[in-house]
This record gives sequence, structure tokens and C-alpha cells, in this order.
Amino acid sequence: MRTLLLALAATSTVGSAAAQTPLANAPVAPEAIYVARGGATPAVSVIDLNGFGQGTGNPAFDVVFSPASEGKSMFPFNPNVSLQGVLLTPPLAPGTSTLDGGSAGVFTLTKDTNLSDRLAAAEGFGSVGDMMLGHPLDMVFNNGPSPFGCQLTGGNVCATTGLKLVGPLGLVPSPSTQPEPLQVGGSTGGPPGIPGGGNPITWAPHPNPPPLLTIPLCVDPNIQGQEPTSIDSMKAGFANLLGPGDAQGSPALGIPPTGLLSTSPTSYFVGPSPAQVSIPACNTFQLRQQVGHFLYMVDERSNELVVLNSNRMTVLDKIALPDPTELAIDPNLNFLAVTNRNTDTVSIVDIHPASATFHQVVKTIAVGDQPVGVAWQPDNEDLLVCNAGDSSLSIISAFDLNVRKTVQVGTRHAFSLAVTPRHTNFGSHSNVYYAWILDAAGQVWLFESGPTGVNGWGYDDVVTRTGFALSRGWTLQLDPLDPASKVWVVHDGQVDAAGSPTGLTGGAATQLELINPITGMAPLVPGVAANARGKTIAVVRSIGSDELTGRPTDLAFDNLANLGVYPSSSTPFSAGFPAQQNGKHPMRGGPFPTPTNRAQFLFLPVTDGASQRIDVIDLASGKRVDTNVFQPGIQSIPADGASRVMDYFRQ
Repeated sequence: MRTLLLALAATSTVGSAAAQTPLANAPVAPEAIYVARGGATPAVSVIDLNGFGQGTGNPAFDVVFSPASEGKSMFPFNPNVSLQGVLLTPPLAPGTSTLDGGSAGVFTLTKDTNLSDRLAAAEGFGSVGDMMLGHPLDMVFNNGPSPFGCQLTGGNVCATTGLKLVGPLGLVPSPSTQPEPLQVGGSTGGPPGIPGGGNPITWAPHPNPPPLLTIPLCVDPNIQGQEPTSIDSMKAGFANLLGPGDAQGSPALGIPPTGLLSTSPTSYFVGPSPAQVSIPACNTFQLRQQVGHFLYMVDERSNELVVLNSNRMTVLDKIALPDPTELAIDPNLNFLAVTNRNTDTVSIVDIHPASATFHQVVKTIAVGDQPVGVAWQPDNEDLLVCNAGDSSLSIISAFDLNVRKTVQVGTRHAFSLAVTPRHTNFGSHSNVYYAWILDAAGQVWLFESGPTGVNGWGYDDVVTRTGFALSRGWTLQLDPLDPASKVWVVHDGQVDAAGSPTGLTGGAATQLELINPITGMAPLVPGVAANARGKTIAVVRSIGSDELTGRPTDLAFDNLANLGVYPSSSTPFSAGFPAQQNGKHPMRGGPFPTPTNRAQFLFLPVTDGASQRIDVIDLASGKRVDTNVFQPGIQSIPADGASRVMDYFRQ
């Protein structure tokens, strides 16, 4: 049934879809990295990690199975388009205008209908700061029937929430396998799945993104995107031909891109059935429009928390705050914490779509002087806040959102932190959690949680710090491949294994590891003050100016292979119930957890003073990745004004 549908080069050019107010249709997580860009027109950019979607972009393309050209659409090279596009449900064909032109390939910045890669610039932000992704948009905006889906003109009974069944095949994830979608309508031997949940973060829609339509699927809410490829296509015998492969091709050898960047499948034919007369005629499904997530962004100049549609880059809401600075989402996606630096407070915003107080500030918490960095403990035990003004750590209980303790962290303006899960049956098995804290002197401190006191085994206090300083540290994040014991820090100057400067100028990304000689729970000795108990912090590796093209200012990781569809973990110290899917916990699975996000790449916005770009590092080798095979040398992603990057599992 497969037939070659693309035999001639497209002659289409930038079409009439270009408008004074441009439209955007960007790929969505897990195949996207979000970039905050400053300058005269602050905006958000999206790094495309799929490369074969039919979003907004240049519709011109080359003959399939011939060399690809830089800047043209790679969507026609998607084998599902070239070999079976018109036979799929809904059908796929090359675009004819910038409205549906398609992706320019992996590692490119998505363009809008005016072919600008500065998305949402027309919204007129004062600034673009810290960002986070929340719940899937389809929990609120979807093409299902009224009253819970489409309210006006449109709607599809087959896209109803009651028919949505999300779940993986395997019960226990392993490091070597990627969960596959539940084969709805057949016997799988797997779990029954999660009925009615939002689009899962583990899988992307196919194509990613689906094209925009001239006639929307629904007018209110405005859902202009086509549904992902339907499960009806799979039931009709069509297999998904787009799997892991050569994502960039080799133009010099005449080889076009042929597969996904991910080493594991990330998309399947699991969209809803086309509209039917009655529900019994529909198949159950897993992914639907609206694709994407609630994207929360700090606009410091306007003193607002801006809520964006991560796919369309339109503003959904704006929430006034005293002085928003940094963001953190709780692991179960109920609340967003926002530090307000100049008012010494933390605002708690309800972000659960089913809540009566959705997108409202539900609590304001007084903390220390000039709160900046903020992170939720992954098991939802505490919310931790770095107060740069007095170099203290405010520890807020997740049970009642009150400050339960304040801890001093040296004297040099602690401002950024990352928090581990409680080491129950992994890591050091110490049954405590740790917080890594970065101060303005470049020292990294280690907080060890409790329980403390009689019969306790954790100090609930700062216990050690690095014996070296990382010059002008910018931020730090947990290492997704070892979130229990390692972090990455971006800073100026490269260091050696002892933490000493190497003499190389420029910036670096340095991986640190907690070395804990004690395995298991170690009871506290009465009367003994908090101490390291043998713990040390060591440099694993430092990637500097021998690879990087400038000084890094932030970091993010790809989410191409992740286990987010599985339930999150919890401990006896956790507040609330763990998320059943899409939770932010960095580990998943049974009695012996494995990392949730098996990242391949590290993304670093860097500056040389004159310009900014995104360096991409292969985590296995520590080498910079060539992001543009059409140009000689090892290229980075051009992105003037880039200062921050964000992925779904950012803490």
C-alpha cells in the first residue's frame, strides 16, 4: 500500500500566510528545548529536536532521496510523508506556504510565518527570564465534544477524554528500553493505562508538530492544528516509518536526513479517530490536539508571570507579581513557586487545570533577604529557597507551605541550588536528600536533610562544601543520568580534576560528584555538630574553551528518551500523592529506580561578548556537536540574545 508520493522538487515559495502579526507552530516537548532571548525584541525560541514536523517555516524543499539544502523544509523527507502520506489518517502532504512549510531540520530554531526565529516577539514582553513547562494543554484546550472540549463550531466525539487511554507496555522501566505506547484495542499483558490523562511527556505527536489548518478544528477554543496521525492508520496496517536514524544526513555525500535524533522511538500513530456519529465507532487513543504545554515565563520588567502556549507561542494568561525572579514547579505539577527578590517573598501559584483556583496566587511566604534560586525536593518533601542577600536557605515544608527552618550557607550570597531525591534504595542508601547550593564566590555547598534529633540519621543542615571555587558560577542543575549524586555547574574558567584553574580562558560546564564513603543510614551521634561524615565533592570532568565557543550562562538537557509516562516516586516523608504521569521526579520505577531522563545532549547558551549562540555537547564524549552539517567546521546554533535554556525536567 506504500507508494512514492514525492517525485518532483517543490516549487512553492513563501506564501501568503506571512502576516504582519506572525503565527507560530513549534514542535513540542519532549522534542524541544526552549530559549529565552533578550535584546530590542525579547522573545522565546524553540530548538527543534524532531526535524521532520510540519510547523511554520519555509515550504521550499528538495527532491526526496536527494541531498537536502540548508534552510529548506525537511518535512517531505519524513518517510511517513514520502511513502504513505495521503493514505494516512489524517493525510499528510508537503506544505505550500509558511503556515505549513515544515521544519528546517534538527538543531534548527523554529520559524514563524514571517520566517523569524524570535517567537512571540509581537506580544511585547519587557523581558524574558526563567521558564518552566507545566501540564499538557489538552487538559484544558481540546477538540473533544462539548461541554468539556470544543465550545463553538467544531469538535470530535472521538477526541473525548473518556476515550483517552495512556499507558506503557512494561511495568518496570529499565535503562536499556524505552516504553512503547499501550496498544489500545488489543491484549498486551501490560497495565490498563491511565484513563483521561493529559498528553504524555514521553511521546511526541506525529508529526511534531502537526500542520496548521486554514479551517480550525474548533473555533472556541481556537484549535487550528491538525490532529496527530490517528490510531486508525495503525489499525489499517500502516506502520510508523519514522524511527531512530540519521537525523542530519551528509550533504557532501548526497545523503538526506532519514531518521530521528533519538536512539529510541518517540512518536507513534496514536491520535484520535476522525469524527464519527457515535462513540462506539471510535477507537481509544493517546495523543490529541491541543499539543504542547503551559509554558510559564518570568517577565521581570513588567512584574508578571506570563503563561504561554508552548506550541503556538500565544499568551494565555498574565499574573501580576511583586518582583518575579526564578521559578520552580512541584514534582506533582500542582503548584508553581516564584521568588520575589525585592520583596523577600515566594508566591505560590496554583497550576492544576482542575483546580478552582487555577492560575491564582494561593499563598505568599516570607523568606530571607533577596530570594533568588528555588527548587522543590523531588519527593515533594520541601521547597528550598536561596536568599542571596543574607546567604541563607529557607526550607519550606510541602505539607503546609510554611518555613520550617532557615539555614546559613556561608557568607557569600548563595543564589542557586539543585535538590536530589531522598536516597532510599539508590545512591548512597543514606535515606536523606541533598541540596547542592552555589554561592557568589563559586563555592558549592551541600545541605543534608533530616530527620535529625534523637534516633535521627540526617543533620538537616549544611554539612560540607567544595575545597575549591568555580570562578563566577552562573547556575547548576542535577545530572539527569545520575540525579542522586552528580550536578552540572556553568561558570567562568575551566578546572582540572582537583578543582584548580587550568589557565584556559572563557567559561566551562563542570560536572561534580558527591563521594559518600558511608553506605546506608548512619545514626547521628548525640552532641556532635553537623559535619560531612567523610563526604567530599569531586570534579568528574570540566568542559571548557577547548570545546565551548564562549562563556555559558545556563544549561538544559534533551528529553528525547524519558520515562515520564510512569508514576512518580514518593517516600514516607512526601506530601500529597505522587503524579501518575508527567511528574517531574528525576527517577522512575519500582524498588530499584532508574533515571527518568536519559539525556544525550547538553545545551549551553554561550556568549563571547559580541554575540550569543547555543553550544550542544554530546554527554557521552564531552565533545561539541555539529548542529549544521551544511556549513564547514563544527557549528553552534545562532541565537543572538540567548541567555537561558529550558527543558521539561528542569528543576
